[in-house]
Amino acid sequence: MIKLLRVKHWIKNGLIFLPLFFSLQLTNWSYISKSLLGFLAFCLVSSAVYVLNDIRDREKDRLHSTKRNRPIASGAIGVPVAAIVALLFVGGAACILVWLRSAWGGAILALYFLLNVGYSCGLKNIPIVDIVILASGFVLRVMFGGVIIGEEVSSWLFFTVLAAAFFMGMGKRRNELLTEGDETREVNKLYSQSFLEKNMYMCITLAVCFYAMWCITSPTVERFANPGITWTVPLLLVIFLRYSYRIERAGEGGDPINVLLKDYVLLGLVVIFLVYTVLVVYVPIPFFHEISKII
Repeated sequence: MIKLLRVKHWIKNGLIFLPLFFSLQLTNWSYISKSLLGFLAFCLVSSAVYVLNDIRDREKDRLHSTKRNRPIASGAIGVPVAAIVALLFVGGAACILVWLRSAWGGAILALYFLLNVGYSCGLKNIPIVDIVILASGFVLRVMFGGVIIGEEVSSWLFFTVLAAAFFMGMGKRRNELLTEGDETREVNKLYSQSFLEKNMYMCITLAVCFYAMWCITSPTVERFANPGITWTVPLLLVIFLRYSYRIERAGEGGDPINVLLKDYVLLGLVVIFLVYTVLVVYVPIPFFHEISKII
């Protein structure tokens, strides 16, 4: 059941906490409780989407080298049981949103659900559209996190998340093309390795540039009053380089969560990035100001 619900992919829903973190309200219990409930609601809906997708794709998954081991494709869990679980999860998410009294949050979550249902029902077979839907899921998570706590999120952060999501989405398609060909995913017949690689690295460049712009713009500098935030840019660049290195190896797969959890160096870099960012945002250190003056 844990495999069916893709619990490890709930890590992606951590983007919901991004607006909370940068709002400087990480000690405000009202904000924290709303974000936690929103996180739970998004986890329930995203798991329901995975279940519905696995139900629809169970025949094709049986032809895939690794997807054939999924609970539904392997027959470990029957379709009726999986369908009931999906319905219960969607109902649970709806109850949470009613409790939160967030109409816009409900609209965003409904949009996420409908886009992914459309993806499962055929949109995933249309080139570019499939990657747009994959990338939109990450942006909707950030928007949802901001809406439920009433916090506006910088456009530069949205652009950063969007560009990074496009990079990871195309990286996933590239590695599927290299490892499985076009036998298990119809849209791969319409992609070429060169197209995916060229656009992957365009997006990774944009992601770093957008993030750098967010770090140096006046609203960010004024809010955090700490120039040390700019030093997160080279850290992010190294993280992207390591991730890019891993997905260049076709056998590693392109799923960002699998790559992250299997590569302890990449995981360590992400932890360093997060710890450093917490220190910069919430624990102002005079050292950063002195370094900035010298530079």
